[in-house]
Amino acid sequence: MKLLRGVITGGGVAAFFFFSWIIQLLWNSIVVDQLALVAVKLNYWQAAALWFLSIILLAWVGIGVKPSRWLRPRRRRDWERIGDRIEREIRRHATRWVEGEEGDDLGERIEGKIKRGFSRWVGVDEETDWDELGPHIERKIKEKIRDWADED
Repeated sequence: MKLLRGVITGGGVAAFFFFSWIIQLLWNSIVVDQLALVAVKLNYWQAAALWFLSIILLAWVGIGVKPSRWLRPRRRRDWERIGDRIEREIRRHATRWVEGEEGDDLGERIEGKIKRGFSRWVGVDEETDWDELGPHIERKIKEKIRDWADED
């Protein structure tokens, strides 16, 4: 399968037949006429067979494979470093998001901002506790679902 993929994606079937013709011309002019190594000239189909056999031979030894695969050494991923970088990015964006909020801990500042947002959405005092805020959020969600269902 790799062989057929190489022939087709390397330029397609038309490229195969074109290079077969080029091989025929080169063989007949160089090997037969100039160097006189062989007395027999190739016809087109013999050149195509020679080209096909060359492709098979080179496909098994790795010649013609993308250089990015076999020339470049495979990099090992350092998952610890990637995790640290993701954590730094999340912390940076979260810190920017809660800029100006009061509180010492980043988690407290995020929680305060979310709680104030929910409080404004349901229409209660921003200092309301989560336990009191829960039923208001539930009521608001049910209202939105009813409104959405009535629109249809």
